[in-house]
Amino acid sequence: MSNHDRLELSEDEAFALLALAMTSDVALDPTSEKAVRKLVEYCKRHQRNHSNRPELDCELIGAS
Repeated sequence: MSNHDRLELSEDEAFALLALAMTSDVALDPTSEKAVRKLVEYCKRHQRNHSNRPELDCELIGAS
């Protein structure tokens, strides 16, 4: 897969998607759970640069 075909998210999009996944009542399949864990790790590394931190509203940030 070339870099042109890869999905890219901005930092704001990553935090928004993580917050959405963490507050959803829908059960995650294994692929979705893996993706959310990747987002958690990304957001943990970058949370000092972001004003809307999902861990302020959700308990799952420390669960991974």
